[in-house]
Amino acid sequence: MLESIGIPLLLFLLFALLIKKPVYKLWDSRACQSYSVEVPEEKKISVDGNEVKFLILSDTGSGDKNQGRVAESSQKTCDEKGCDLVILAGDNFIQTGVSSTNDEQWDSKFESMYSQNLLFFAALGNHDLKGNWKAQIEYTKISDRWYMPSTNYSFTAGPIDFQIINTTCSITSLWRLYRKKTNPWTIGIGHHPAISSGRHGGMTWLERFIVSRSGIDFFISGHNHVMEHLIHKNFEQIIAGGGGSPIEKSTKPLRPETRYFNENFGYIWANITPDQAKFHFFDIDGKETYQSITRQKQNDSYSINQKN
Repeated sequence: MLESIGIPLLLFLLFALLIKKPVYKLWDSRACQSYSVEVPEEKKISVDGNEVKFLILSDTGSGDKNQGRVAESSQKTCDEKGCDLVILAGDNFIQTGVSSTNDEQWDSKFESMYSQNLLFFAALGNHDLKGNWKAQIEYTKISDRWYMPSTNYSFTAGPIDFQIINTTCSITSLWRLYRKKTNPWTIGIGHHPAISSGRHGGMTWLERFIVSRSGIDFFISGHNHVMEHLIHKNFEQIIAGGGGSPIEKSTKPLRPETRYFNENFGYIWANITPDQAKFHFFDIDGKETYQSITRQKQNDSYSINQKN
């Protein structure tokens, strides 16, 4: 029932009526669906055994030396620890996204920036929507590494169900988190965090309620240019917003759910097996600053956190 388009469509229509803007224009500007774009088929990632290792980067698209340093350090971590894939949690190109599949930003901020010969699974961020967001989907057919088959999509890797959503479209996309789970772990990925102590804060109470009841284990995000880990009721929030965009300090007090908060550049390396999920936080120079460990326990999970 929750996968039905009925409820989110009704809410979206009501919102459109309130702001007096044609629905199709609002739907398109917020990239709620990938209509009129040829969508590649969704993938299942093959890994050795049941262990998955991957990088998490967000707010990467500055193209400056800070993005370059994070990219270089994260490559070294992949070389040392192993990587099966990379997650890009939005704002892949700032300030105004890409104009087309031929935009020079594809080279300066992605192709020449990252040397990993892996698939980069990308989500849309609010800055990406200021450009031609459909070009980011179409680029999937051009690049051997970039992968965004739709504005909202899913894939599996080892013991994980990944669900990538366009959080800019809000409630109409969040319902996808309720899709049937087939693996021990479920990870939602979207640019805007459900909860955060960062400068932009998190989602509205209703959006956060929807996320918390969806049954996901982790929600990976960016948007706030911080490295943060929070535990909120039924899920853990992982924020990797230090991928290269300028750091802007927050004046908000830390939320009680926050376990780690660092307003600096950095990235995350994750190592997940059917029984255990580890998230290792690194700074711009590749030094590990924090790690969280979540273990499955009788169909539930519990967390262990430590700073280095």
